[in-house]
Amino acid sequence: MKNSDNHKSSEEGQDLNEVTFEDAFEVTGHGRFNHLVLFTSGLIMLNVSMESVGVSYVITSAECELRLTDEHKGLVNAAAFIGIVSTSFLWGYLGDRIGRRAVMLPAMLASAIFSIASAFANDVWTLMILRIITGCFVSASSATVYAYLGEMHANTRRAAAIAWGSAFISFSFIILPGLAWLIIPGKWSFTILGINITSWRVFVWSWCAPGLAAAAILFILPESPRFLLASKGPEAALPVLAKMYSWNHWTSADNYPVEKVTTIGDAEAFKTGGFAGALKNFTHIFRPPLLRCVIISHMSMFAVFMLSSGLYMWVPEVINDILQSKSERSISICEIISEKTRNESLARSLSQPVFCNSHVSVGVFPISMAMGAVFAITYLAIGVFINRIGKKALYNGIMFICGVATIAAGFVPQGGAATALLILALCAGCAASILAAIAVDVFPTSLRAMAMCVMYMVGRGGAAVGSYLLGIILQTHCELAFTVFGAFSAGSTLLMLFWPEPQKIRDEMEERGLSY
Repeated sequence: MKNSDNHKSSEEGQDLNEVTFEDAFEVTGHGRFNHLVLFTSGLIMLNVSMESVGVSYVITSAECELRLTDEHKGLVNAAAFIGIVSTSFLWGYLGDRIGRRAVMLPAMLASAIFSIASAFANDVWTLMILRIITGCFVSASSATVYAYLGEMHANTRRAAAIAWGSAFISFSFIILPGLAWLIIPGKWSFTILGINITSWRVFVWSWCAPGLAAAAILFILPESPRFLLASKGPEAALPVLAKMYSWNHWTSADNYPVEKVTTIGDAEAFKTGGFAGALKNFTHIFRPPLLRCVIISHMSMFAVFMLSSGLYMWVPEVINDILQSKSERSISICEIISEKTRNESLARSLSQPVFCNSHVSVGVFPISMAMGAVFAITYLAIGVFINRIGKKALYNGIMFICGVATIAAGFVPQGGAATALLILALCAGCAASILAAIAVDVFPTSLRAMAMCVMYMVGRGGAAVGSYLLGIILQTHCELAFTVFGAFSAGSTLLMLFWPEPQKIRDEMEERGLSY
């Protein structure tokens, strides 16, 4: 009788410990494990941002040494984005096949190596090629990190976690000009391998530190349990959940109360499908009900990056022109740029040598750091209010205000006001994290990394297009450039009127055997 009672009790305990994956995830709690994942993901986003836009502080100081024209500057500014765009699909596929962490860790180490190597470039084409290769490896983390960070948090905390992690992007706009302020004005130089190492080259090395630090921490962090669930089944996810529980509760993983996880969805089909299976799964993205989500989110991300990153690549130079303007009256940004262009054209027409000025006004750096502080406050505010205001309402409000500010920045006849409007306009970059939080909810686990990578590929394409177009037309059609960029960004908010209800998408995709 006693043995029978013990057997019955054991069966009841087993039933209690056999729970769904979401319930098992909730049991892990929220604590230092999640905080470490958030910090590491933040460092990865910081690294992606610094590698993408850091060169904007280099082009002015390297202008004379590398004999850069405005078109060259546009190409160098766009180089990292070209690398990111060209390999996003590959990294998305690999992220969904072999794992989020498995893709990010080696790629981050490789990106640091090529970024450091780019500082040894002696001509514009070598610099551009090495920055493209760097961008190719940076691409592995640029969107995969959002899938990794989101999957390491419960559904109720996912949007806030992505918003808080994205706040680290704003720190790049404080750290980059701060490092540039410390390093670039220096007149020192030294020689390595026969190459004269000047301050801007050392500056390139300095921004690799966050990526290397994040790679070191990733060595001790596990793979996403949601990825393991979708690719290998609940047995593979259970040890990671136990590790999360032990870290959050300061106890042994053996004390994790869940013994078995049940799940919905045909994980086995995804696991054994190979490349053909991955392509078959990927076709879900371009079929209803996900097709509408793809069109809206990708066009929106293009607008976000075209304005924020594309314009940002030129802001240090524009601010430098404002600070060096000798005009005795208040004139707009476009008038300052036109005046500079006329002076250079006049000198050429008179066969006078055009003096190459690689001097960067010191005032550029504190203004850029103030810009970063505004971004940081905006990101932190998003983290606080995203669940209160709503993701779509917050996204639309930010993009519309930033679009209007962009148009105004080109016409305001006062340098200080124009600079303030530029800073406000560039806050559009903060909307990318909200858009990622909106999009990540509708894509199944087995498609999430690829879908996010493709979305960010389109976004980085917008940055490359924006940066290159400004390099071509900013001097000749300045007012038109600001107007088009602003109107396109503000108008893109209309797309969100057609965004579907996420739960309906999830229900329909789960009926097809794809899990979340």
